[in-house]
Amino acid sequence: MKLLRRGRHGRLLFRTYVVIVGGLVLTAALFDYGFGRLQEALAPPPSSAWARAALALVERRLAEAPPHARPAVALELERELGLPVRLLPEDAVVHANGAAAAETEEVFDEAGRSTFIRRSAALGAAVQVGPAGDEQPPSTWLDFVPHLFFLAIFVLVGVWLWPLIRDVDLLTGAAHDFAADYRQGMSTRDKTTTLRDLAGSFDEMAARIRSLIQGQKDLTSALSHEIRTPLARIKFALAMLATKPAFAEEIGAIEEDVREIDRLIATMLEVARLDHPDTEMNWQLIPADAWLEQAAAKCLLREGQRIRHDAAADLVRMDPALMDLAVSNLLVNACRYAKTQVAVALREHEGRYELAVDDDGPGIPEGRREAVFKAFTRLDDSRSRGTGGFGLGLAIVARIAALHGGVARAEASPLGGARIVVSWPRGEDARSGS
Repeated sequence: MKLLRRGRHGRLLFRTYVVIVGGLVLTAALFDYGFGRLQEALAPPPSSAWARAALALVERRLAEAPPHARPAVALELERELGLPVRLLPEDAVVHANGAAAAETEEVFDEAGRSTFIRRSAALGAAVQVGPAGDEQPPSTWLDFVPHLFFLAIFVLVGVWLWPLIRDVDLLTGAAHDFAADYRQGMSTRDKTTTLRDLAGSFDEMAARIRSLIQGQKDLTSALSHEIRTPLARIKFALAMLATKPAFAEEIGAIEEDVREIDRLIATMLEVARLDHPDTEMNWQLIPADAWLEQAAAKCLLREGQRIRHDAAADLVRMDPALMDLAVSNLLVNACRYAKTQVAVALREHEGRYELAVDDDGPGIPEGRREAVFKAFTRLDDSRSRGTGGFGLGLAIVARIAALHGGVARAEASPLGGARIVVSWPRGEDARSGS
C-alpha cells in the first residue's frame, strides 16, 4: 500500500512539475528568441556611422600633413586610437571577382579580428585601421547565465510544488484510511503546510461522519438488543395463553409476527457485524465441489423444485463461514422465487472466482439490478414483502463479497429468471475490502 501511494505521489508530482516547468521553459525560450531577433534587427551594421566617422577623421588628419610626414602622423593616430593605422597603396586592395569597391569596408582575419579599410582619393591611397587587438575575453560565467535562469525555474517550481504535492498525498492517504476504518478519523491539519485550511475542513468532516456512523450503529445495536427483552416476555405470555383453545388462532398469528421480528433483529445484527471495521477474514483453501454440494444439500426446496450444482474449480480461497452465509442467502432467495429450477455453480474465470446462483423465476428488471443489493430494498410484483424477507439478504451478500475483495452483481439467468454472481480475486490477490 505504501509503495502504491509513493507511486501515485510520484506521478502527481511528475505531471504537475512537467506541466509547470515545461510552460515556463517554453515561455522563456519564446521570449529569448523574440529578444534575440529584435536585437539582431536593431543592431548596427559592421560599417556603421561611427566607423565611417573615425576613418574620415583619420583621413582628414593624414591629408592635412605633407606626404613625407604622413607615416609619423599615422603613428601618432595609432597611439591616440589604440589601434594600428596604416597607409596602403591604392592598388594593394583587391576585390574578388572584380566586384566594385565600397568607400568603407570591414574585413576579418583568420583570428576573427575586424579591420576597416577606406579608399581615399585625397590621399591617393587606402587607409587601414586595425585589426583590433585581442580584447580580454568576458568572464566565462556569463555564458552560464541562461542556464542558471532555467535551473532557477526548475528549483523554484520544485520547491513550491513539493509541499503542495506532499499535502495532497497526505490528504489522499488519510481519506483512504478513513474509508477503510471510519473510527480512525483524520488528523491532518497539524501535518500539512500549504493546504492547512483544507486539511482542517477534512478533519472536521471526518469527525462528523465518524460520529454519525457510530451513532447509527450504536442505535441499531441497542434497539436490536432492547427489543428482544419485551419479545421474550411476549413469547412467555403467548406460551401461557396457548393452553386456552379460545385464543389458539389469534395466538398463532401473534407468534408468527413475533418470530418475524426476531428474524429481523437477527438479520440486522448480522448486517451490523459484517459492516464493522474489525471484521477479520479467516482465509482457507476449501475443496470447491464438496463445499458446493454441502451448501446445495442445506437448501430447503418447495414441492416441485430441484437444484443442481456444478464446481469447475478445485480449491477455492475464501472465508468459509462468511461464504456459507452468502450462499445460504442466495439459495434461500432463489428458492423463494424459482418455479422449478435452481442452479448454483462455482468456477474460475480470468484470475477470479465466480459463484453464480440462477433461478427460473420472474427475474429482476434491468433498471433495479444494482438497487437490490441495498439494505431493505424489495421489488414489486412477486419479489415483494408478501413472499417473505426483509430486503437484507442480498445486502449481506454484497458485503461479504466486498470483504473478499470482490463484488456482487445481478444478471439475467439462462433459466429465464435472475442470476446473482459473487466474484472475488483468487490466490494472493484476494484481500479484505472496506
